Amino acid sequence: MDNQTLTRRATATDEDITNFLQRQPSLLEESISPTELPDTSHKRKQSDIALSGLNIGSDLRATFELERIEQGVEEDDDQVHPLRAPLVSPTSYNNIGSPTARRLLFSFHPAIKNKRFIAAFMVFATIAALGGLRRSRGGSSDDGWGWEMVGDGIWFENEESDWLEYYPDPARLPKMISTGPRRVDDSLAGMHLFTDVCVTNNIDSAKAPDVDTSIRGLIYFDKRMAKNPKRCVPCSIKAMNSRAEDKWGESSSLDSQLGHQCGMNGLHAMYASSVTDWNDCTAETENRQFMIRNKQTQTPSHAKNVHYFEEPTFLLSFKADNREGSLFETLFTYLPYWHVFRKNGYPFDNVFSKSVQGCLSHSRNWFCELTHQMGAFGYARETNWEETHATLYCFKNLYFSQQTSSDPGQVTKQIMDEFRDEIFSHFGLPRSRDRKDTIEKDRKLAMRILLYSGETWENLEKLVKEVTGKHPHVDFHIVQDLDVPIAEQARLFNSADAVVMASGDHMANSIFVPDDTIFAELSCGLLSRTSNSHFMELIAGSAITVASSSCSDSRNDAPCISCQAGHSRFAMPSASFEALVDDIVKRHSGKTSVVQDER
Repeated sequence: MDNQTLTRRATATDEDITNFLQRQPSLLEESISPTELPDTSHKRKQSDIALSGLNIGSDLRATFELERIEQGVEEDDDQVHPLRAPLVSPTSYNNIGSPTARRLLFSFHPAIKNKRFIAAFMVFATIAALGGLRRSRGGSSDDGWGWEMVGDGIWFENEESDWLEYYPDPARLPKMISTGPRRVDDSLAGMHLFTDVCVTNNIDSAKAPDVDTSIRGLIYFDKRMAKNPKRCVPCSIKAMNSRAEDKWGESSSLDSQLGHQCGMNGLHAMYASSVTDWNDCTAETENRQFMIRNKQTQTPSHAKNVHYFEEPTFLLSFKADNREGSLFETLFTYLPYWHVFRKNGYPFDNVFSKSVQGCLSHSRNWFCELTHQMGAFGYARETNWEETHATLYCFKNLYFSQQTSSDPGQVTKQIMDEFRDEIFSHFGLPRSRDRKDTIEKDRKLAMRILLYSGETWENLEKLVKEVTGKHPHVDFHIVQDLDVPIAEQARLFNSADAVVMASGDHMANSIFVPDDTIFAELSCGLLSRTSNSHFMELIAGSAITVASSSCSDSRNDAPCISCQAGHSRFAMPSASFEALVDDIVKRHSGKTSVVQDER
């Protein structure tokens, strides 16, 4: 049989069956049952042989249909042969067009004729569907927004596919026993793993609009602390700063007032035997007054419901309103781990941050955009949190990167180069980090000095006008505003051969400059952390010291500034500014980019 014959569709008609029976005499002697005859909706020429006396069974029809296919009998295109028809469920049986089609369909699928089989199949399908749902840890609820009821508990999957368990009553949360902190890598400091812990926020901390920079509280479940009446009270800031240790464990000293350990940098420790116990403990008048006096009030102050995350989660906590603080205290602590994780895989599946809502998805915060572009957390999903003071967030496995000092001691030149190459690429910066292959000694190409006065440098524009004639090959670019998207900040700093600016957290953009950039930071107080000598080595930069004392006390040939009372503003003498520019030009002499960027 050819393909054309096999694909033809046929349906038995009364006339066809009669013709077939005439070739099978033995079948005419069988008993008949008129109710077994199929009706036909097609008007065709009727045979002279009466069909009312024939009992035509399903086996005969099947034999007949197979013979018709072999013979290539033509039929109407609106009929589908039962051998090629899809198997339908019993509930859709009545929707099949004609009795003949129904009879033939079920005759070719004998299993469907067994009603017990059908019932067993439906029961099996129902059990399989329910078995696909993961069982909860014991909570229950349904709010109609994608929550999935399973037994006593409830699982749901939000838009980011973050699996969690929801408990509308903390008393129904199964018993938790906390462990940790355990170092994620014994050769590196800074990141720790906790199990079965909950996270709170300090609502007394100062907060910038739309960001939360408060230190996190960690509820640690330990029955050994049950008899301590102040177990749920976090240490004061003063005690925290003096007692916070990298290794939080038995070796840590106890706070004399509270009788428990304080925690670590960025994470205050509180103890309880359960969430209900923590609620009862914080409700005690003496404990509440202690937290108010020491500005350690936590939210939620009384947990009414709990979100428990089963998947490993990274707690991202940073100073959202300070670019430099978030870079040095958070990112540089994390970079050595990022260097390892991107090669060996990330140990966490989710990222939880209350510093900025939507940090990794849609926020335009400087730090959030930076970590998003560099792929800091691989394919980990960001977990959204509810804007409510009644929800407590708990985690089966919680990774926390401790905030450290200003010196990025664990960051090597190799790690920094890898990090900067990544952000240079993702931000599409015109000048590469390593310019060894694109620099030639050609003084004809202009060099660019990027200047920014902030709100403290008074006479910058006047000074620039006075030295422009002396250095016509220098492009003095004064930045009026650095409160712009991070991509624009990155392009500005990337275009500079030298950076001369008043001190401020905008200096964090130094990570976007090419190697061999010259820095001169001016301040009447403390300099930014970018002036750190180790950081300058990591970005292959060089710094010029500008004295912040009275210029009358400084050497005549050294740049200096004169600070006003209160050190809130300063001015720079023309001679000092000219000396500073001369020094920058001398250092940069012979080093310019062959590829002239559009500036």
